[in-house]
Amino acid sequence: MLKFPADQVYVRICHVKKGYEDREQHIARQIGRHGIPATWYLHWDVSDITDEDVKRLTTPGALKMAELSCSLKHIGIWRDFLKTDKHYCLVLEDDVFLAANFNTKFNAALAELGDPNRKAVIYIGNAGTYYISAFKLKRGQHLYPAPHGKATDSYIITRSVAAERCAWFDERKMSGPIGHEIDSADAALGVEVLWFERPFVEQGTHTGAFLTSINPDKQRPLWYKRMEWLYKKYRRQLVGHI
Repeated sequence: MLKFPADQVYVRICHVKKGYEDREQHIARQIGRHGIPATWYLHWDVSDITDEDVKRLTTPGALKMAELSCSLKHIGIWRDFLKTDKHYCLVLEDDVFLAANFNTKFNAALAELGDPNRKAVIYIGNAGTYYISAFKLKRGQHLYPAPHGKATDSYIITRSVAAERCAWFDERKMSGPIGHEIDSADAALGVEVLWFERPFVEQGTHTGAFLTSINPDKQRPLWYKRMEWLYKKYRRQLVGHI
């Protein structure tokens, strides 16, 4: 079994200082199983964000506090990544499930990407049930150009992407959740957006394993979310969904 390439990859997990202990235990088991040397990112909890931060960083009324917290955690991770000498940054949110062959597929993603200087992001999960149609998949190919990203639960970026995204957000206020903001930034910056097919990470709040922390007032029963997810997943694997 292939090992995780810890010498090349900076790994951070978006989490909070207090609460969501079930997620903390869950993700610790996931990374431990694969020998991934991840570090928790605990800055920018909702309680850390001041009114001045909101005014400085966002357009009025654009984001819920939980959405702003999530956004700032991702940007903070990119900044910390740039302080290292690692080639790649893997970002995971704390509700993800990693496939049994995670390390094999992760190494395949880096091998196919080839040049660590490429300005590229690889989405390795199936959040949003986004898939390339089974009829368009090619034997031996894992990375497929895509018109946009997926959710921010699991992705790999290179140093050039991190640098340009940080500069982008330094110059602008946020007007939407981080996933939408990233899509706008990457399109403007010429970032290659790649989807790994088939994905090897699943997001627990989408599959019905966890309740969402972003929109707690719009919860559906977990069993319903699970059935809905499975229907979308297998249908869209066949016909595609971009």
